[in-house]
Amino acid sequence: MDYTDLQGYVGVDIGGQSIKVGTYEGEELVVIDIPIPDTYEASKKATVAAAHELLGGTPLGVGIGSPGPLDWRTGYVKFTPNIPWAREIHYLEMADDLGCPVWVDNDANVAGLAEACMGAGEGLAYVTGFTLGTGIGFFFVNNGRIYHGRYDVEGGHQIINPDGPLCGCSGKGHLEAYISATAIERDTGMKPADINDPAFWDRYARILAQAIMTTNSILCPDIVILGGGIIKRGDMLMQPLEKHIKSMEDILPSPLVRVAKLGHRAGVVGAIILGKYGHQ
Repeated sequence: MDYTDLQGYVGVDIGGQSIKVGTYEGEELVVIDIPIPDTYEASKKATVAAAHELLGGTPLGVGIGSPGPLDWRTGYVKFTPNIPWAREIHYLEMADDLGCPVWVDNDANVAGLAEACMGAGEGLAYVTGFTLGTGIGFFFVNNGRIYHGRYDVEGGHQIINPDGPLCGCSGKGHLEAYISATAIERDTGMKPADINDPAFWDRYARILAQAIMTTNSILCPDIVILGGGIIKRGDMLMQPLEKHIKSMEDILPSPLVRVAKLGHRAGVVGAIILGKYGHQ
């Protein structure tokens, strides 16, 4: 994707600690980082002001990536746990203050869009991936467009064991209930960054490999991209993961598995791309 395609568009990455509002000036990504305000009205006002400041006027389009669950068609969020004001809000109403079209999607989908178009999946048609963090995010990008299905894809909530531990969504035995940072701390009393036991990471990698190969059998992607804080364990995770993926290879060849390239920039970059192309 050419950077010049994104000139005049703004991306908004809403997180638990801050709101990042960014645009491209030539090939340079310029971001205004806003500490998360206490109310939605204050957040909306600050976001609109930052978007206009970045461009010195009205954007051509704005994309927003937000924690879910949310309705990407309407921009409606009923409730998001880690943002105090994210209850019964409609992000699309920002269009009136911004003076341009606004598009909204789940933050994992938006970050995945960035990786597919300008990161580890650039040049590939079918790009999927997992974000390994507090929860487990998932995305599938088909030829540069986020795939949702009837509602949205939730590969982080695929069932590993129907009799398994309770997930934060109230389901049982979901992938997130096994390999998220929340699950790890619940089961071990330790943060993932502090665990150096190869046997632990071998067990972790086997469950993740199962999820990747299940995804492979259903979607048959060109690549599976792994992001999030847990991926920082590097070879301690990636080496046993490669071993387990190969051991599970059956009818279909296993996909490429790569680490995300864009890091903390992915949310803003993906939101800019969403602001340009929308949901098509």
